[in-house]
Amino acid sequence: MARPKKFDYDSDDFYDEILALSMQGLTDAEIADALDDKFGVSLSPEVFNCMKNGNYDKWSDEENERRSARLAKVLARGRRKINSIVRGAYLKAALGGKKIKNKTVTTRKLKIDGVYTEDEEIQTTEGETELPPNMQALSTWLYHHDEEWRKVEKKQEDDEDVSSNGSIDIEKWINDNTND
Repeated sequence: MARPKKFDYDSDDFYDEILALSMQGLTDAEIADALDDKFGVSLSPEVFNCMKNGNYDKWSDEENERRSARLAKVLARGRRKINSIVRGAYLKAALGGKKIKNKTVTTRKLKIDGVYTEDEEIQTTEGETELPPNMQALSTWLYHHDEEWRKVEKKQEDDEDVSSNGSIDIEKWINDNTND
């Protein structure tokens, strides 16, 4: 019986596939499963993790160092790209203005000599709706991307004296606002 062919973990095809899979938002475990399906290489998520972290026991120290660095670089690159796309979609949704098309079709059946006919289209209405901005998403975006906004939000949180049930602590408010 012929010995199974050794897989080339240095091939560009291997890393290109990992890049493509990471750009789809797949986790390391999902990438390992997909590589198994694509290349016929038996890769469990645990083995893939060892390869990525540079401690795969079937590779030499030099191979572990070189291949794990390349794996980490490819995974990070793919995930940066998908994160950029997701951020863009999030911001577009937050800003609003996305147009949604809708179509309403009115049909009827006629009864002729006691028998109903096929559906007959009698009216079609098409419309377009523009979504409003999402204030919570805008606030979240600003909190994570604008230092000035974050300072204002932090100050508002510090200024609010709210108890665990959401009501104002009247006693504390009176003590803080009483002139002696």
